[in-house]
Amino acid sequence: MYPVLLEAIVRETVESDPDGDCVQEVIAAIQNLRNDAQLRTFQSAMGEGSTSRWKWHDLVSRDAMMRCSKEEMKRQS
Repeated sequence: MYPVLLEAIVRETVESDPDGDCVQEVIAAIQNLRNDAQLRTFQSAMGEGSTSRWKWHDLVSRDAMMRCSKEEMKRQS
C-alpha cells in the first residue's frame, strides 16, 4: 500500500524537486523489504501452508525475472 501512495506523491511532485528522487528511493527500499520478507516467509514455511503454492517467480521482482536467461528461469523452476 505504501508504494502506491508514494507513487501518487511522485506523480504530483514537480520534476525539479529533489524530494522526488528521495521518494523513488523509498519506494524501491520498501519493495526490497517486501521481497525479502516474502522470501524469508517462504523459506521458514518449508513448503507447508499457504506458501507451499508459491513458485520462484512469486518471490522475485518482475525486473529481476526479466534479467534472467531462459536457462536460469528453467533451472529455478
